[in-house]
Amino acid sequence: MSTHNSTVRSVAPSYPDAEPVGPHLVIDKTEWVPGRHPESHRSHAGQRGYRESFYRCVTCGAERLSKRDLPEECAAPG
Repeated sequence: MSTHNSTVRSVAPSYPDAEPVGPHLVIDKTEWVPGRHPESHRSHAGQRGYRESFYRCVTCGAERLSKRDLPEECAAPG
């Protein structure tokens, strides 16, 4: 009887919804940002925070509000 577990597990995050955009592998992100929205037509009195959606490359970490604004090259950090 073996006491060794031969199952291999990855510690790297998995992104099943990642979408290729040029050289990037992009996911949609939404974060809660404290404070009033910087665009006056999207903020209101008493606002304590707002949701901001953006795109993030899981390879190089580039974050942009629009896919077309991502850099032309994708370089892993390091």
